[in-house]
Amino acid sequence: MAEPRFDWESGIDALAPHLAGTKRIGLQVPEGLRPRAPDIVARLAQLSGAEVLLWGEPTFGACDLADRPLSEVGVDALVHLGHLPMPYHADCYAVPVHFVPVQHTGALVLPRKAIARLHELLPEAIGVVTTAQHLHLLGELQERLATAGFAPEVGEGSPRLAAPGQLLGCSSAVARSLDVPGYLYLGTGVFHPLTVALSTGKPVACLDPHSGAVTEADADLFLRQRYAAIAAGGRAQRWAVLFSTQIGQERLALAERLAGELRDAGYEALLIGSIHQSEGQLAGLGIGAAVITACPRVAIEDGPTWSIPLLTVPELQILLGRRDSEPYPFDEFP
Repeated sequence: MAEPRFDWESGIDALAPHLAGTKRIGLQVPEGLRPRAPDIVARLAQLSGAEVLLWGEPTFGACDLADRPLSEVGVDALVHLGHLPMPYHADCYAVPVHFVPVQHTGALVLPRKAIARLHELLPEAIGVVTTAQHLHLLGELQERLATAGFAPEVGEGSPRLAAPGQLLGCSSAVARSLDVPGYLYLGTGVFHPLTVALSTGKPVACLDPHSGAVTEADADLFLRQRYAAIAAGGRAQRWAVLFSTQIGQERLALAERLAGELRDAGYEALLIGSIHQSEGQLAGLGIGAAVITACPRVAIEDGPTWSIPLLTVPELQILLGRRDSEPYPFDEFP
């Protein structure tokens, strides 16, 4: 199978008229494109004649913009690759932000064996969801699924979403907007389809658009890990309540409330803020457990590698007896 290719060149080239007159441009690229960052910097500099400052922090989504810190060093604009804008905070940018789509350029791979496997895993009526880089394939996928006997639907989003069918790790609103008995996720990785499976309680199949491989989003191992983390958190005495300073992830009022609830329950609680959260930030503080009010991905994907329990907001509420433990509550942003 050929290595999947993602097109960033056409989006960068289309920016040229919007960058006229700029002297200093900030650039954010997602982790998967970092090997191409020198090429992207060179193309931007050639098109604009401006100095290009590459943001060194990780870039996880449109909730994770570098407009404010880069505005402090005089950038005229920020170019953000790979994610679609979040409409609800589009009026809060410190400098003009240009979102450059990065699309999978290969053809949609959907062989007969994949169709057969999908019929084994899913009912005929299904919701179809995907991430930003594969949104352009949704129309073709719906047509091919309909030809194969499915009744696919695409849901509308929420104020955090820019397009129908778009799935974020912190929001499965497009899935929950549909009254269907099952879902198909077009994309790679397990985090996004898990959000759908956990937030809906319905079966989710995953189709890799590059290979045509079909898998099932199985939440059993994930749930065992999460409930074990909740139980371990109950043995901690001093907690870190982590919050992000990023506009798209900032929930300081919630963090303050959780710190108060922990103290009311007899625990110590420290409020700790940062752009991106890591266990290293807690070194020397005597922290026994943490709860994150920023991106839930940190707890779900990175949490199992931490030496202390790292919980999401609803997981802490379970520990404190403020909500039921089943069905498992996924932490979603409104």
